[in-house]
Amino acid sequence: MAAKKASGSGSKAAKTTRAIAIDAPPLDAWSDLIGHDRLIAGLSAAIQQGRLGGSLLFVGPSGVGKTSAAVLLTQTLLCERSSPEQMAPCNTCPACVQVRAGTHPDFIQVSKPDDKTLIPLELLIGPVDARLQEGFCHDVHLRPMQAKRKVAILHDADFLNEEGANCLLKTLEEPPANALIILIGSSEQRQLPTIRSRCQVLRFQAPTGEHGRQLLRKQLQWSATEDDELQVDSVSDEALDAAIELSAGDMHVAIRLVRGGGDKIREALWNQLDAPVPDPVAIARLINGHLDSISKDVPKRRAALRDVFSIAVQHYRRQLRNDAKSGEYDPATHRRLDRTLRTFREIDRSANLGTLVDCYAADLTLATTGDRGAIG
Repeated sequence: MAAKKASGSGSKAAKTTRAIAIDAPPLDAWSDLIGHDRLIAGLSAAIQQGRLGGSLLFVGPSGVGKTSAAVLLTQTLLCERSSPEQMAPCNTCPACVQVRAGTHPDFIQVSKPDDKTLIPLELLIGPVDARLQEGFCHDVHLRPMQAKRKVAILHDADFLNEEGANCLLKTLEEPPANALIILIGSSEQRQLPTIRSRCQVLRFQAPTGEHGRQLLRKQLQWSATEDDELQVDSVSDEALDAAIELSAGDMHVAIRLVRGGGDKIREALWNQLDAPVPDPVAIARLINGHLDSISKDVPKRRAALRDVFSIAVQHYRRQLRNDAKSGEYDPATHRRLDRTLRTFREIDRSANLGTLVDCYAADLTLATTGDRGAIG
């Protein structure tokens, strides 16, 4: 009876943990993972030597290939025609096709729902009336149904609260011998120390130069729609480099900057930020006007606001670099940069956009970090 109950729980949980569309460019081979040759070599050596850890943490800017690499690694381990040591999944066997579709019975996924600010606890350990009988941690410990092992990916690891992270600790510390757990986040600093200490960390750097342009072009082509008027091949290298620099390597931001013509808002915003004492009214009006020109849809406005703040971050970083070259240091510039960086956390917490813009503009004028404890 116990076995049947566990099997039934796993089946029910599967509807929650595996019904996730993979929002990343599919890779046919490891050579398609642009700019991460050393990381690929490390993974290959670990697999061939049988030393691939049971818990991995992929960190790096958005859009640089973390999710694509995690899915390709899943294919590599579950492919029915090629052994993992070959690092060459066939892409055509039932297992590879199911992994790409996110429907393989031994491929578990959990991500933050769009309408939540954090990953709900029930996705990790099941609802209150079925604690530890459903969810990510439960499914990982079930026997593989089709392959020799399971692979479990926890997307959006940045959005684990302390209680959720604590639920994962034992599973990460002692993962089943026939399972691989991959956590995906933007940086090590956004993960609790207890999580980092239990995972092997793989750092995905944002490609630069030709690799960066190649990756951005690929991302632009992959994200294109039927109504897209942008001719990717006609975008200049200079425009791609500028978008990558402004986005600090976040390819999703770079895509929006290229598609949205970031030059106009960048020039206008930098002109405002260059003032010794920025005008809060002018800055708020400029930002709000830009958001209105993008969309009335709140998620799109939040994305556009991230782009605006990315432009501001690059402005203040340039100022600090230029000051350092001349042997100077302006603490007001440092505080304004710190305040700008805090805005990303506020966006993640679904702060009211109008209030956020007004507070940000006022704090820039005062050159304050805007640190309001748990809120700021």
